[in-house]
Amino acid sequence: MKKIYTILLAACSLLGVSSCDSLDLVPESSIADSSYWQTNDQFSAFHTGIASCFRKYSWNCFAFGEVRSGFYGDAPFGGEATQGYENLYYNTLSSTTPGISNFGGLYYPINQINLMIAKTEESTVLSDSDKNYYLGECYGLRAYLYFHLLRSYGDAIIYTTYTSGNTLDLSNMQRAQDPAADVMELIKSDISASESAFGNNYAFTKGKNFWSLGATKMLKGEVYLWSGKQMNGGTSDYNTAKTALQEVSNCPGIALLDTYSDIFKFSNKRNDEIIFSIYNGEGEVALLDGYWNSNFMPQQAYMNNGSRYTEAGEEVSTTTDAQFNGLIRMPLKRKIFDQLYLDNDSRKRSNLRAVYTKDEDGNLVYEAAYPYKYQGTMVSGSSIRSMYDDYPVYRYADCLLLLAEAKALLGEDITTEINTIRKRAYGENYSDAVAYPNDKGDFYADNEFVAGDEDPIEAVLKERLRELIFEGRRWYDIRLMNVAEKYSLATSDRLLWPIDESTKTNNNQLKQTPGY
Repeated sequence: MKKIYTILLAACSLLGVSSCDSLDLVPESSIADSSYWQTNDQFSAFHTGIASCFRKYSWNCFAFGEVRSGFYGDAPFGGEATQGYENLYYNTLSSTTPGISNFGGLYYPINQINLMIAKTEESTVLSDSDKNYYLGECYGLRAYLYFHLLRSYGDAIIYTTYTSGNTLDLSNMQRAQDPAADVMELIKSDISASESAFGNNYAFTKGKNFWSLGATKMLKGEVYLWSGKQMNGGTSDYNTAKTALQEVSNCPGIALLDTYSDIFKFSNKRNDEIIFSIYNGEGEVALLDGYWNSNFMPQQAYMNNGSRYTEAGEEVSTTTDAQFNGLIRMPLKRKIFDQLYLDNDSRKRSNLRAVYTKDEDGNLVYEAAYPYKYQGTMVSGSSIRSMYDDYPVYRYADCLLLLAEAKALLGEDITTEINTIRKRAYGENYSDAVAYPNDKGDFYADNEFVAGDEDPIEAVLKERLRELIFEGRRWYDIRLMNVAEKYSLATSDRLLWPIDESTKTNNNQLKQTPGY
């Protein structure tokens, strides 16, 4: 992967943009015409460029799936200005404060995928195996991006062709959205096309940083759970989701790691638990296109001034946590630190840390919590950690919990899936008391985030939040199960996202999202 940056820059120039973070759809016509697509290397370069540009929108995909979900909202640690992010976690979005604009920019990678699909399907230079691999990946990625649009906006413009030169810009396309039902139909059609192209090839052909049949099966599980619960598909769709998720085990070498924290170690990227992740690396792009460090990590000045302590009473300045340096514009609530995990759940210390001061008697006083899931790495010559962690999109624990979700919706027993996850989380502290369905009691009275095991759906939601926090899942989870109002500040008429005024001005055929 060390040479990937040069290749990605070359591919981005081929895509006709000055950098992959451009939101303008103006690829050069020479890439769309037949004079370019003449060799395997040209297809490979464009394919790698899609991966590069796709990861430039990883922040928007993460934000769509998490930041409105109810566990952000205290005052920023260090006194940073929130810069409008409070509209996300307080769910006070509007067309003038949309949080995310221009449909998250997702039509840009969609356009490039459309071009790759068209040129691959008509190619006479690719082998059948290469053609099937590219088509399997591209149809899967397009379905994944449209699934974000569906869950975020409902209705969305369906666009399956590609721009040719500077004659078309999707943000200026004068057409209205297509109905959500049609968007879902496209998503399911793309999933089917991806499965057909991959056949029975579950191999991670180019590595786990590229889409695979396993990723398509994960997506299929999510999609059919959504259509079953939110679009009247019911039992038939739940069974389709269940089957797809069970088929993920066909992926070679997929398994839970023995230790939760090992999944996210920088030195352990693309481990057995990972099914699909977005690659980040030195000299390229930091986690979530740099947004992780600028929104979730404390400033080194606050961590390193000698007046802040760990929960063990150590000065933070004497620990490796003093190597963090960022900004917290998305502050965690104090209650998430107290109410999400039981004390003997190993995931608490892996996912969350707290900073303390001391009172005049030397007693520790809680000040703030911050995410601890991603650790970054020390680059030679630096005094701070660089957040070059890969971003996990799909992993095997997620698969087991989605399978539990499908079974719960079907009225089936979820004990095996839930307790497989809990056994790892509690390790030697695992007991009948924390095994499903026994995790209930006073801890869950007036708990803002999780509930006891009395309701299987709530048990799955609890385990998914504990396991997948900071992986962009929670908002979609509580939306799926119709409990967003219970667990967030959202109201039932504003669960989708507004379309910003600039995008509506550019395309006056767009209809504003209901509720805004």
